[in-house]
Amino acid sequence: MSSQGPSKGAPRRVSAPRVAVIGGGATGCAVARDLLLRGFRVTLIEFGDLGSGTSSRFHGMLQSGGRYAVSDTDYAAECMRERQIVAGLVPHVVEPTGGLFVSLQEDPPAFADEFRASCEAAEIPVEELDPETVRRDEPHLSPTIRRAFAVPDATINPWGLVTALCDDARALGGEILTRHQVTGFELAGGRIRAVRVAGGGSERTLEADCVVNAAGPWAARVAFLADQTVDLELTKGSILVFAHRFVSKAINRCRPSTSHDIMVPTGTVSLFGTTSEVVDDPDTTRVNPEEIQSLLEGGEAMIPGLRSYRAFRAWAGVRPLLKPADWSQGKPLPRRHKVINHAPLGLSGFFTVCGGSLTTHRAMAEDLGNQVCHHFRAIAPCRTATTPLASHRNTSHWRPAESFESIEAENRRDSGICECESVSQSDLDALISEGGYGLHDLRRRLRIGFGPCQGTFCAGRVAGLLAEADPGFPAEEALARFWSERLKGMTRTAWGDQARQVLLSDLVFREVMGLRLRPEILPSEDRR
Repeated sequence: MSSQGPSKGAPRRVSAPRVAVIGGGATGCAVARDLLLRGFRVTLIEFGDLGSGTSSRFHGMLQSGGRYAVSDTDYAAECMRERQIVAGLVPHVVEPTGGLFVSLQEDPPAFADEFRASCEAAEIPVEELDPETVRRDEPHLSPTIRRAFAVPDATINPWGLVTALCDDARALGGEILTRHQVTGFELAGGRIRAVRVAGGGSERTLEADCVVNAAGPWAARVAFLADQTVDLELTKGSILVFAHRFVSKAINRCRPSTSHDIMVPTGTVSLFGTTSEVVDDPDTTRVNPEEIQSLLEGGEAMIPGLRSYRAFRAWAGVRPLLKPADWSQGKPLPRRHKVINHAPLGLSGFFTVCGGSLTTHRAMAEDLGNQVCHHFRAIAPCRTATTPLASHRNTSHWRPAESFESIEAENRRDSGICECESVSQSDLDALISEGGYGLHDLRRRLRIGFGPCQGTFCAGRVAGLLAEADPGFPAEEALARFWSERLKGMTRTAWGDQARQVLLSDLVFREVMGLRLRPEILPSEDRR
């Protein structure tokens, strides 16, 4: 990286500036990789595990942009460009399912033509399909489909994405600190000098020439620690998880964007959502009974008889949207991202990136990287769109059925750790040998406990293998925390046969394994 000093016209070599990136979601991980490729020294700081916030609490789509084609054609075009780039960089975490926008009898008839024209304007490939063909290929969909359009939507494994980005960041010399909390900043002369963090039973002060606040819905809290303000509108979106892949493609209602109009097949399950509720607290992830009923009612229009299928979990995420100062009251907020340079606000070297979506995480990082380079008067172009990830050169797309097919073909019936998601012991052993992973970490990376049994039959096996590798591993406490977290989402949908399934699973954990779910390890919202 070269930099141009304030008093000379020619670029000169300087020691690389130190940048602290706060937030280990898709955006923060992408920012870290972008800056490392430009030659900066980077430390990424994440309060929990990688991708454990908003990046893993959404509908799982790598979007073509069709959802925004009518309301924001330019943003839709950006989504399409980034969808292609991301799928090329990390194909092993992308399932190119394709997408459908279906217009039902009750949807505004004129919107379908507007949708098609807007997709064409955004250069999103769109093809109108015969409704009879769609009903044949997707038999669970409503028979009242009047028009249907195919677009190149895909689904993505978010934990696989952030893991790939961070593995590459480490390979480029970056430092990744998970389970570290930012407690404050050291400022001098209106500039950032250092970041104070706590984690692992100790506190550290990290010298920094620049700080990037990529904390998503927690960005305002991080900014407050530096005496700065970020005005976000936080919206909670809730999602139901069903124990079947009802559809083979990501299905959207072809109507103005609203709630409960997306069904997405991901892994071995289907996600249906979402709701939208403005909240004050980024930690508000409780799903209320009325939200579940609203989702079921909305889902019945798209998938008749949806209530009769097993919904085994519900969860919510909080979207951080930036509200423009001149935005009209009642108008849906834009999804475009924004990079805030806090220098004009009194703090040089502090940047906040917010808004956007997981699909546009790379573009958000590129914009941020360009502004950081401008701050340091550095000449370092973005390379993330064309530079392969060093540690992930697998060119095959994610196929959730592949592991099941492999077991069948090789007759490996005794090697499974998680039957629901077809996780083998070799997959698990490879991660355990790396060290440093807990039960929840392995759940996120391998999808252990994501299936219909929610870890009832595999969590104990995983904890046992962790204890074999590390005799000091607190297996009982880890299992209790694991099950309390699973319960939080399962109890919201516990009726009929699902209620009996939850009671059976709870019996396995409490009686067979002998766990006691003490109040202090239950999620705080469930202690009330």
